[in-house]
This record gives sequence, structure tokens and C-alpha cells, in this order.
Amino acid sequence: MKKILTSLLFLLLLSVAASAQRNLRCYPVFRGKVVPGKQMVVTEVRGSSMATYKLDYYRGVSFQVEADLAGKVAALVEQDAANAAVKETEKVGDMLTYALVQPASSGKMNRYLCYQARQVGDKWKVTLLYLEGEATLEDLRSMFDKQ
Repeated sequence: MKKILTSLLFLLLLSVAASAQRNLRCYPVFRGKVVPGKQMVVTEVRGSSMATYKLDYYRGVSFQVEADLAGKVAALVEQDAANAAVKETEKVGDMLTYALVQPASSGKMNRYLCYQARQVGDKWKVTLLYLEGEATLEDLRSMFDKQ
């Protein structure tokens, strides 16, 4: 019985995190709808291992794509940034290369969208993160080093 309750609680927490992500324009990127899933490296971490970082949930995708597809992803992140409570962005030419976006919080939980893109030869290496937890923007700035 205890295993069933634990499993149900875990599923409930996953659905809450997924619903918070659905409010983002870049949500389809995380779902493999913009960049094919087989081209992405996906990382998802939840629980006590994230406590050191003051986070409860971490979801990241990274991939290498041509400039046009990288531009589509960047445009989605820019739309999220346009509607965000707090945002930091940087561009090289017309291409968004860095973003730290804080969408509206849901309750006591802070939410963040982190984006980085850099050109590697004729492709773009893109990393997109969705984070939830008590971490502040200052906490994230100290964790992430802009490249």
C-alpha cells in the first residue's frame, strides 16, 4: 500500500511540473515537437539530489541543429521572455545566444527557463533548461557561467 501511495504522489508531482511547463511557448521543444527527440539529449532530475541547488525539478534538453531550426527555438524562448516577470537576454547579431527568464511563479515555487546557444562550425549547439524550486536569480547566476 505504501508503494502505491508513493507512486501516486510521484505521478502527481510530475503532472504538476508538466502543467507548469505547458504554459511556456517553448514547451514543444521539451516534448520533441520542434527538434526530433532522437537528436536531443534529455535530462530530468527531481528530488533530494537537487536540494543542494535549492531546486526541486530540473529538465534539460540539448541538441545541435542548423541555423534555421536554432532560430525557431530561439524565437520561442524570446516569446517566453517577452511575457516574463524577469528576463536577461543576449544576442549575437540576430541570434539569441543567452537567456535567463523567470516566468510568473506558481505559489512559493520559482520557475526559470535558461537558454544558451553557440555556433559550432555550421551548426548551433543549443541547451534549454526548465527549473523549479526556491532558488533565486542570484543563486542561478552563481551556478551557471555564461559562455
